[in-house]
Amino acid sequence: MTEPDIHEAGSDTRGTRTHETEAELRLSRVQALNGSDLVSVVTYLLAKHPDTFPAMLDDALSAVSPKRD
Repeated sequence: MTEPDIHEAGSDTRGTRTHETEAELRLSRVQALNGSDLVSVVTYLLAKHPDTFPAMLDDALSAVSPKRD
């Protein structure tokens, strides 16, 4: 492996870690919200992204909600 290849491989790892850190910070911010603020965030996202967010929200809720028989 050449020096640029090694540097590039390291960049991918750092980039992944950066994205993971950013995701963890977002999760912390969401977990800190009270119920009213959480509803406000979801309402904002529904209004801002009406073509894509509702389906993503449905998928997420299906993934975390208990299945009803």
